Amino acid sequence: MLIDMHTHTSVYSTDSNLLPHEALARGAERGLDGVILTEHDVVWPAERAARLSEQVGILVLPGVEVTTELGHILVYGLTELTPRITDSKRLRALCDEQHALMYLAHPARDPGLRVPRAAMELFDGVEGLNGCDGPLQNQSASSRGRSRPLPPIGGSDSHALHEVATAATEFAVDIETLDDLMAALRSGDYRPTALPY
Repeated sequence: MLIDMHTHTSVYSTDSNLLPHEALARGAERGLDGVILTEHDVVWPAERAARLSEQVGILVLPGVEVTTELGHILVYGLTELTPRITDSKRLRALCDEQHALMYLAHPARDPGLRVPRAAMELFDGVEGLNGCDGPLQNQSASSRGRSRPLPPIGGSDSHALHEVATAATEFAVDIETLDDLMAALRSGDYRPTALPY
């Protein structure tokens, strides 16, 4: 099953010009089985994501990209992010409380932002393949992911139509619910995949 783990829309991300339906339709057209909506610091309501899934015909689940002092963190499994959290240790505590998972997003994008080795223990993995990053950035990100207990994930990080479904994560099992996604991520049986344009 092929799922884009990192997608933004204009509904909750001010830096995106993608309407949800066009992003999802484009993803389905390019062979995706599902999309995780990871808006900046806002979690999509689960019922809205479910309605989109029914309307477009592919899996749509909520996630979130949280802005912290360590950079952007992709989180899966949270139902809400209230109050807004910008401290990575507080975010880890919330994720532990709600059994959510944290992945360091595009870790090689900002050369000025270095995550200390000890802080890497906060993460369940990394985004090893980002559709908006170049080959060297993705190679650097992937090498960080290989040392983690869970394999790296892939996502397009799309903010515009031409970026949709440039990268995704291939899962060995079928995923129909957020619980399925969480179990699949915990299993480690997945791999980041670049999609031909």
